Amino acid sequence: MSPNQSQLVYDGSSRELKHESSYLDLDLSPFLALLHLTSAILRKLVAMTPPNLKLTAVKPIPEIVFPEFQPCPPGSQPPTLPSAWSCVALLHPFSPPLPNPPDPDTPFFELCTAWVTYVEGEGMDAQIIGESGKTWWYRILPIFLPDNGTNLSILSMDRGETWKLVDMGWTLPSTSWLSAGASCAGLSYLNWMQAQELAWWRDPDPSPSPAATWFWFNADGPAANLPFRMMFGAPPPSPYRGDPSKLAFFQMYSFVYFPQFSPGGRIPQRWHGIPPIFGFSWGNPNGYQLFKWNSNFGMTTFMTPVDKNTNPLPTRVFYRWASDGEYKSLTDRAQSTWMVYEYNPRSPTLYVDAYMYGIAPPQIAPPPANSGSNFLLTQFRDGRRDCTTLKIEGVALGQQLPNWVSTPGVEGTIRATLANHPTLCPDNTVTIVSVLFPPSETYTEGRYLWTWYSPFPGSDGTHSRPVTFMESASQIGKGTSLALADYFAYEEFIQPIEPHYFEAPAVCTMPTPRTDAFANTWMGVKESPITYIPRGI
Repeated sequence: MSPNQSQLVYDGSSRELKHESSYLDLDLSPFLALLHLTSAILRKLVAMTPPNLKLTAVKPIPEIVFPEFQPCPPGSQPPTLPSAWSCVALLHPFSPPLPNPPDPDTPFFELCTAWVTYVEGEGMDAQIIGESGKTWWYRILPIFLPDNGTNLSILSMDRGETWKLVDMGWTLPSTSWLSAGASCAGLSYLNWMQAQELAWWRDPDPSPSPAATWFWFNADGPAANLPFRMMFGAPPPSPYRGDPSKLAFFQMYSFVYFPQFSPGGRIPQRWHGIPPIFGFSWGNPNGYQLFKWNSNFGMTTFMTPVDKNTNPLPTRVFYRWASDGEYKSLTDRAQSTWMVYEYNPRSPTLYVDAYMYGIAPPQIAPPPANSGSNFLLTQFRDGRRDCTTLKIEGVALGQQLPNWVSTPGVEGTIRATLANHPTLCPDNTVTIVSVLFPPSETYTEGRYLWTWYSPFPGSDGTHSRPVTFMESASQIGKGTSLALADYFAYEEFIQPIEPHYFEAPAVCTMPTPRTDAFANTWMGVKESPITYIPRGI
């Protein structure tokens, strides 16, 4: 290779994309000595800064480390559950209640907790309490109804005093929740709290569905091979009736955690009472405020698509939002979300970088080109590049405001809190927040975005660290089909992030700058069906 040639490579040790070049033959020892001295000084300065505030704005940022998978054991098979089990579930619905529902007495539009018990050959039982205080008791019996391909289900609304037949579209599950086509993406903690190591399993839905259902199983310890979390990439055929080929009851919710899951159990003959989740409280008893993003931060995530072919993407996010008085140029309000296809070796894509730009302050006239707009840059493994603009009904999508969760129309609400739960949030408090996304044909009142945030010590909630972000009923095949972000590294910077991280390459086209407020209000626009939502939020 001649001195002026280079090639794009992925450095697995540093987890950086680099250009290989014969310039590496030059004597760099004087430069490295100076760099070593500078790094030592910076480390001393960093040590004197408050926690989560690092005096750095230069790539690579040592504290911003990509999450990574450890390989699953060779020949890993989908876990088999015990022939009898019982669990406590925390259930996140797909959407708010629909108008004129055929069945107004359903738990599937509420955040719920539930006792669920299964005994092979006897049935499955779910005792549910919603945030409204209402209760439901479903039982699936081992009586198959060949005319509709489901098992007989009954429901009690009065804690077992009376029962009625209900057609729920459910079949009794077996001890194998995953199909033979399921694959283990890797072993990793779920987020920065590092509560336990989990095996991340992707299970493709039967064709013609393009979606996958994701399962997270405990990797070791007493709960090894028992489920901890689930995410359904596709909703049931109806918000009121499930798909007989999918996991009964749980499929009615988009996102499910299992704070407890144990072998053994018996079908209950009486009402259990409130499902015990340590540290869980409905509503917002501590009076936390909704979170507000820092104006200058970086973080890493595992971004999980919901299509049936893609494994999670290690992702780095840089975010910068200058005040009106500080704003000088396009990159003063910008976000870069860099998604690496490291665990998708068969994909032609090497990485995707989403560049999003905030709307310029009113005193900046004319606004910079591309303000309030975005670019989605795709770098292919063969060296090709492609750049598109993400749009809603033909309107480009801009960077979100730091207080996006509080903007009108999105109805951001703290629905519950968790405190120091040993597997959900050890040594931390979490607020469980719902936000409304634009509607779909099925969910005409909007779809829920569920996000968990952990307030920093002493904060009223506005200064919080992200834990997870999940979009219900994400549209597959739009953009990168991402629906879930689990957060790992997070740093707030004193010095502004350098502008070059937000500068889209020349291959990207240059649309007209945006000046309207819609540039920052992609959520809660109920009259506009959404075509793609960039994640990394």
